[in-house]
Amino acid sequence: MLPAGLLVLAVAALPLVPGIRFYYLQVAIFTFWFAILGTSWCIVGGYGGMHSIGHATFVGTGAYTSTLLYVDLGVSPWLGMLAGMALAAAIALLIGWPCFRFGIRGDYFALVTVALAQVAYEFANGATRLTRGAQGVALPFAGNSPVNFQFENRSVYYYVAMVMWLLVVVLAYRIRRSRAGFQLLALRDDEAAAARGGIDVRRHKLAAFALSAAIAAAAGTFYAQFILFIDPASVFGLTLSVQIVLMAVLGGMNSYLGGTVGALLLVPLSQALSSRLSGAPGVDLAIYGLVLTALTLFMPFGVLGLLRGSPRWRRVIGW
Repeated sequence: MLPAGLLVLAVAALPLVPGIRFYYLQVAIFTFWFAILGTSWCIVGGYGGMHSIGHATFVGTGAYTSTLLYVDLGVSPWLGMLAGMALAAAIALLIGWPCFRFGIRGDYFALVTVALAQVAYEFANGATRLTRGAQGVALPFAGNSPVNFQFENRSVYYYVAMVMWLLVVVLAYRIRRSRAGFQLLALRDDEAAAARGGIDVRRHKLAAFALSAAIAAAAGTFYAQFILFIDPASVFGLTLSVQIVLMAVLGGMNSYLGGTVGALLLVPLSQALSSRLSGAPGVDLAIYGLVLTALTLFMPFGVLGLLRGSPRWRRVIGW
């Protein structure tokens, strides 16, 4: 516990470094953000074996719910975040129930989530009276207003993102160590055997899917408040869904730290490549893709999967 505590304190001290550029804090904020999303995916995809390839649906749901409530009705984004989380969880239950009721799993479940994301994208793009369509929604900045999730000192967002990340990682750890978590792992490994053993497969799957969706929606609200602008492509796009999956898979989706490790590797790499190779469009994406391909070939269980052979490290990473 002591090393982990010291590491958290060191991370918390980053904005206090004299002369640090906000660019580096922004990279760190997006690292936290993708770590939150990757960890949320680990709960449903790593623990439960339900590979959602349309997770941006829930990010966009949270972003648009809190934003429209704030812009149109003046509702605090903190309350809007809760409303977005509830709506995202409800959508997950609505989609998940028929899937799990009729035994849709594996690649077919992944395709359902992709279709869901596409429907959500087209709805956000086409319902111009409600969502403003492709032109997006700009959030007015009212100065320093913590009640409205707005801070004049942009470094505050660093600590908000860090606290959200800590809460999600602790939650994922507690789930992994709980009875419900072990039951979730059991149905992931052998659903038929888990059902014969008395585990309510449908209830556990729905709970994991809804919880994962709610966390992603909370991250969507943070994105909207930090960027102060959202559009369908940025929060509902398939690219975002793929990035979320990559964070979890690269880090090690069976671990509560998988999303964090994946974000620590991919977000700075992506930012560095895009800034250094800005004069050669597409080259940064090609290098990014090659790196991912190499990592996937030589580390199929993710970075943390390299430690799964050590009993001591298995306890640390929660494999």
